[in-house]
Amino acid sequence: MKIYFNQEVLDVMTQHSNSPATSVLFIDSSKNQRTYWVDQLRRCASEYEIVEASDMRSGLILHRSRRIDCVVLELSLPNQEGFMTLVKLVPIASRPQVPVVVLTLMTQRGVWEIAKQSGAYTCLAKQHSTGEDLHRAIQQAIACVGQMPKEDQHRSRSADHLWPLHS
Repeated sequence: MKIYFNQEVLDVMTQHSNSPATSVLFIDSSKNQRTYWVDQLRRCASEYEIVEASDMRSGLILHRSRRIDCVVLELSLPNQEGFMTLVKLVPIASRPQVPVVVLTLMTQRGVWEIAKQSGAYTCLAKQHSTGEDLHRAIQQAIACVGQMPKEDQHRSRSADHLWPLHS
């Protein structure tokens, strides 16, 4: 499958790839929830460059097309794609290349444990979290993954071919 971008999209992607700001990919199918949490995050820290996706496919395309420092993921995506997205972003759970913070409406502890075992750095319940909580979780996740030895980062990246964009 080939994906074509028009020149305007390529220019924006190139422009942002040189940016020193912390880049966050926000994947949530609810536009209202994305807007709310992106606004909350920007109020806490203006240094974020935030891109948004509403589903797994567009999230993975954005992740592969630009530098992403952290992904914020809602597990309740349509067609039960939340966990599939997590697994595609972190194919080797013990060696994440990109930190993933789960920010979800799902509050069951079992779901959170599965998410962590699948490579999520942490899980936050939307109902009980603030923008400041999310900001702290993102910063801690980036710091934690940033401390990983370079050979582990390489091994994690080399598994990308195992997870094509289409299911």
